[in-house]
Amino acid sequence: MRGKRIIFIGLVIVIFSLVLVSCENKLEVIEALSDANTKPELSAYNFETLYSDSGRVKVRMVSPEWHQYSGIPKPYREYPKGMHSYLFDDSLKVTAEISALYVKNYIKQNLWESRKNVVVVNQKGDRLTTEELFWDQEKHIIYSKKYCRIVTPDGGEHIGNCGLEAKEDFTDWKLLCPDWSTIIFKDEQAK
Repeated sequence: MRGKRIIFIGLVIVIFSLVLVSCENKLEVIEALSDANTKPELSAYNFETLYSDSGRVKVRMVSPEWHQYSGIPKPYREYPKGMHSYLFDDSLKVTAEISALYVKNYIKQNLWESRKNVVVVNQKGDRLTTEELFWDQEKHIIYSKKYCRIVTPDGGEHIGNCGLEAKEDFTDWKLLCPDWSTIIFKDEQAK
């Protein structure tokens, strides 16, 4: 009788342990699913927005998908399917266009990060291509530390192996670590 009692108590302890382990796993799964880092607070699809300053439209942004994560220490907005942005002057003339396949906006820092096939075109027709570009809204600059290629309307090609810095409308650009051997100028006689 005593042996059966020990086996019974042992069996109860094993079953109780399995139930506890099972509950812990389910609780972890539930917490992971409800974690603010894993799901957005707000989402929008076929999204378009305008940013203005003193009543004047400065930027128009278009994206197929937008998510906002606010309940975290470093809140951000994410455009996982890319975005196309237009910058305007006071006369609503487009001064620059920026497009990328992935964009993230760090809300508190007023910093935008664009990645994957980033293309910027300014009013003069200069065209920048790179894989990563940052836009600092407070400093009104764009910059990159990645390889950058700029093609100008006159056929010039400029390479920056370490990135570039420019005004936010992609004027007054400066290449970092320029590769002077790759600058190509259009032949004037070919016109």
